Amino acid sequence: MLSRDGVIARFIFAFCFYFLSGTQMVTGGLATVCGVLGTIALTSALLHYSPLVEFLSIRAERKSGEERGVRSQGNPGANEGNKNL
Repeated sequence: MLSRDGVIARFIFAFCFYFLSGTQMVTGGLATVCGVLGTIALTSALLHYSPLVEFLSIRAERKSGEERGVRSQGNPGANEGNKNL
């Protein structure tokens, strides 16, 4: 999966390719190549980035952080019985 910045960069590339061919700044075979590259950049950006996957990974990080916090705090009264031995 791409990072968020990588996806934004691919969206920008796709826009630039579509803009070049759409405004007829390039024509002929080069415009066709720009259209194909724009389509490839757009589909790769859409397929490699999923907001749902990002949300689930953030949620999993928070959950594991909370579990580590509970484990590190432990039970402070658990070892009090052993002090008198």
